Amino acid sequence: MPIEPGDYPSIEPNTALGQALVDFFEVLGPVYDEGDKGIFRVIVFGGCAVHIHTQARGSADVDAEVSSHGYATKSEIVALLEGDPYVFTDDEGNLQTLELDASFNTTLAPLHEDYEDRVVRLVAQSSIPNVEVYVASAIDVAISKLGRFGERDQQDIQALLSLPQVDVSEFERFAREAIDYYVGEKTRVFGNLSVALDDHQEC
Repeated sequence: MPIEPGDYPSIEPNTALGQALVDFFEVLGPVYDEGDKGIFRVIVFGGCAVHIHTQARGSADVDAEVSSHGYATKSEIVALLEGDPYVFTDDEGNLQTLELDASFNTTLAPLHEDYEDRVVRLVAQSSIPNVEVYVASAIDVAISKLGRFGERDQQDIQALLSLPQVDVSEFERFAREAIDYYVGEKTRVFGNLSVALDDHQEC
């Protein structure tokens, strides 16, 4: 089902990285300014999504699912996004960069099939109304991190599960459903889920 902006909750990007994430996609202006190429929509995952939800850490890599609801081709979009890194000043006054991770693919990690129903609209002043930026929900970002489950991923999961709006029992239910149809090594990922839940109880 197509995403309709009015149907989803929104979040204000109240950090420099959050604003930069919206600005990053304005490079698509030449394609979408006139409105004849339809609408570009992106759903952000990874460290940038963790930052938007928790304000903890950041990431120079933009892990994102990109789609064009119109006449622009995905290759045309990616070519623009893979141009020069986007440089911005962070909240401490340091220069940072954002770059699209072109290797990112939502099939590489466990992900619930209904994740699009829970996305959050990233709201900011933008000069391109036809470019819409969404962030995967805190629960779905946490589920996606059960696959690799490195030390940073485990820290991210705990930060996300500690958010007041996150229902941990809902996270567990959606995670188990996602792992059931995951194409990777299910036993290992179920084990990762158990570790994450145990760690959360000990916090």
